[in-house]
Amino acid sequence: MLDYDLEAAHYDETRGGLPRAEAAAEAVRALLPGGTLLDVACGTGLVSRELAGRGLRVLGVDASAGMARVAAGRVHVVLGDGRALPVRDGSVDAVTTIWLLHLLGDARPVIAEAARVVRPGGVYVTTVDKRAAHGSGGRRRPADDRELVVAEAVRHGLRQAGETTFVGHGQGRDGPDPVFRLLAFTRDG
Repeated sequence: MLDYDLEAAHYDETRGGLPRAEAAAEAVRALLPGGTLLDVACGTGLVSRELAGRGLRVLGVDASAGMARVAAGRVHVVLGDGRALPVRDGSVDAVTTIWLLHLLGDARPVIAEAARVVRPGGVYVTTVDKRAAHGSGGRRRPADDRELVVAEAVRHGLRQAGETTFVGHGQGRDGPDPVFRLLAFTRDG
């Protein structure tokens, strides 16, 4: 696992920079209503800033102090854990977890928290199947496996409401750039 406090200073330049952030933000924005967005694991805030530029009021949350420091120059951000979000129940229009779930041993607490804080009629958007986007295998089932994510979202009162993909510009280490999958879930009102 990376030390994101150390990675923060050069994270964007090694992960596709602005082209990747713009592609992600455009795809995410197409799945979201307007209003307030809680961007969980916002990292350096590059995608968050792009989403704010597309008409959303964005609050970034990240567990890494180094990432949060970089993000603070781009959007409003707080230090926090995706398993215990620092907002009230049903208080935001949308929640995103972009490139987070694949890093976790167990994504269920994060999905539960997203479901807790999104308002009725609101939307939760997440990336899924990141390992598959890069074409690499693996023995264990990743925490961002589409079937696992869908089942957990449904368990917490969310229903799948959309899906799209985007190109991870600058991410094709030894071949073409990966195509990342996004799923959107809504909380019925």
